Amino acid sequence: MNDNQRPHFWIPDQEVERVPKKPRGRDKTRDIVHSEHGAKLSQGLQTVKQTLETTQNDDSLRDVDLYVFKVELPEKEKVQNRSNLFSKNGMTVNAVKDERRAIVSTTKQKFQMLKNRVDAYTQNGTNKTHFDYVESIAPYVGVEKESDELRKKIYHTSPPEKIDIQLMFIPNLQTQEYELIIKRMKEKIKATDGVIQQDIYYLSDNTPVMRVIIPSAALNRYENDSAVYRIEETRFFNAVVDDQNKTKQLPIELNSQVDVASLPIVAVLDSGVKFNKQYDQLIVEHWKAPDSSGGNCEHGTRVASKVAFAHLGKQLTTSQILTPRTRIIDCNTLDGNVPENIMIQRIQAAVDKYADVTKIFNLSANSSSPIDGNEMSILGFELDVLQLKRGVQFVVSAGNHYLWRTNTSLDKILDDDDSKIAAPADSMLSIVVGALVGEDHQGSISGKDTVAPYSRCGPGFTGSLRPDVCAYSGTIVVDENGAHVPCDPYALVMTPDGTITPDVGTSFAAPIVAGDLAEIQTIVPDSNILLAKTLLYQYAQPPIQVAKPQDDDLNFIHRLYGRGISSVASSKFSSPSRVTFVRTGTLNRLTKERVKIYMPKILASKYGKNTARVTVTCISQPPVDRTKGSEYLGAYVGASLKKIGKHGKLTPVEQPHKEGRRKWDVCNQFSKVFSKFNAGDWQVWLELFSRWDDKVADIPYALVITIEDLSGELDIYNEIQEQNRFQEIDTFRLKIDS
Repeated sequence: MNDNQRPHFWIPDQEVERVPKKPRGRDKTRDIVHSEHGAKLSQGLQTVKQTLETTQNDDSLRDVDLYVFKVELPEKEKVQNRSNLFSKNGMTVNAVKDERRAIVSTTKQKFQMLKNRVDAYTQNGTNKTHFDYVESIAPYVGVEKESDELRKKIYHTSPPEKIDIQLMFIPNLQTQEYELIIKRMKEKIKATDGVIQQDIYYLSDNTPVMRVIIPSAALNRYENDSAVYRIEETRFFNAVVDDQNKTKQLPIELNSQVDVASLPIVAVLDSGVKFNKQYDQLIVEHWKAPDSSGGNCEHGTRVASKVAFAHLGKQLTTSQILTPRTRIIDCNTLDGNVPENIMIQRIQAAVDKYADVTKIFNLSANSSSPIDGNEMSILGFELDVLQLKRGVQFVVSAGNHYLWRTNTSLDKILDDDDSKIAAPADSMLSIVVGALVGEDHQGSISGKDTVAPYSRCGPGFTGSLRPDVCAYSGTIVVDENGAHVPCDPYALVMTPDGTITPDVGTSFAAPIVAGDLAEIQTIVPDSNILLAKTLLYQYAQPPIQVAKPQDDDLNFIHRLYGRGISSVASSKFSSPSRVTFVRTGTLNRLTKERVKIYMPKILASKYGKNTARVTVTCISQPPVDRTKGSEYLGAYVGASLKKIGKHGKLTPVEQPHKEGRRKWDVCNQFSKVFSKFNAGDWQVWLELFSRWDDKVADIPYALVITIEDLSGELDIYNEIQEQNRFQEIDTFRLKIDS
């Protein structure tokens, strides 16, 4: 730590006021003619019954006393707020498609009861407080069960003869009901000349999923099966490298000043890692998934070299001695095309084995097709569950596309839906990383500081900000010799035979950030990975700046670069003119927090325009539920800034942009520049909003607040330190460790 590097300040509990919160809500009366509306609902119930009778031979629920159908609420109504509507009328909400549409089940006896109640409502308005708020009732059958990618493939002019699909059953049924369903499903698969692939597996929410290969002509028999909730084409994950590039022998010496045993550890989930003997001391352990034949180490070694050394080319321009920054756990999980169900099992096994050794897991493998924006991918969901369950952090590549092969315009590529991020980059709790070109090269459609020609972009699941951050990587040049990867400091990677070679892909951008996160974690109290992640986001800067940006400008920048390029030094240390406060805690929907920070007098007394900036980043870890469709996240934390106004009273600070403060996202981030303001205790107010059943659960959060003198001339750090209210985190960490 040099003279300009100061420890961040910890915000203690004494500087936080917890305020009770009373949730409020009331019904809005609808102008409904019950006789007309009831007739519509009654017709919907009749259609449900007729459809189920028509498709009975294909219905794997026929041995189970259940009807499954779809209920839609009116505009601006939410399923989460209408639990009594369903429960008091004999319906179980098995899954939610979006905030207004639910997939429900009921017994045949209760279905008749529901029909009788709707008839009574039609005649005299009985149960008006329930049925006024049902827009429609309809069967749940047909193509709406298919993923977007599967639909494109099947309804193409020449669909494939056979398709490899995953059948996800209706969630939240009983074990004995699933047993009957699975028995009938196996009979149908055999009758349609299908073949089951591997054993049935269960998601973390206990929903069974069956992978099968069937004739595409038989797909409608599965669409019309009321036991089937969703049908997806099976995703595969692999590790591909460009081995056509020239290689160069590596220097063999590691920096002897580095204590390798003290370096942080990152687990690399890939095709295996094989460093030469001189660097082998960086490998903590080699592990191979029990059912894997083992990868060839080509891709995994390249990824691991980026984790351990960051940009090799940058180091080698100044020295022939390499300085490592992390150690590696080699988790060999990729041995060719690995189907999603097997990939999940291997990742779960790796996390179970090493979650107590490291909290950071790099995954540089993606599906070949874009995400379905309103349905969380199976692997994305399982990564989120592991992060909540085991307290780990996945760093995931955004994915690569090949649109650069047929497009000569970057703008056209960015406008193409096929350039959007690929699973599991829709995971809401992972750090998703895109690639940025580090050097100009003639023949590349992307120049320096622009998104790489192969890098997938946002938005993410339900329009969320993705990628989260980006990192420099190489580019692709297309000329008279074809396509190739030019050599530059950001493209170089290690190979298993001890050489260096240029290669590109978001696969090699993600490990840069995984290593950055590991470095930041070393200064964080109790090695809290959520706080390390928040510090990473706090200081990420986009490569382009727009004067007086509007929300549309920021949205475009975020789709390409996320929050920008990480800065390890800024994330780890404050400086005399830039002071960062940090805190972790929990929130629930019944309590708000008001967090105090100190605005220095020396900064407030400085004359001029745009003299100070305050930046706030709050990241939470809400529960997730894949059965809730677009309502996947169970909570989010809203943050707002209050400054000292006239007469010493707190006044709200208006934020000019909504971008970065999106509801139902895990990160709330904003920044504000000030010209004239008062010194004293400013506050950041935190409030948690939740949905579904777990309404009083405590949700972890990490908060980072930075005050900055934009001239860089003032020492605001000392004035804050002299308050003796906020503790330097290196001292705070020692107390925890002891």
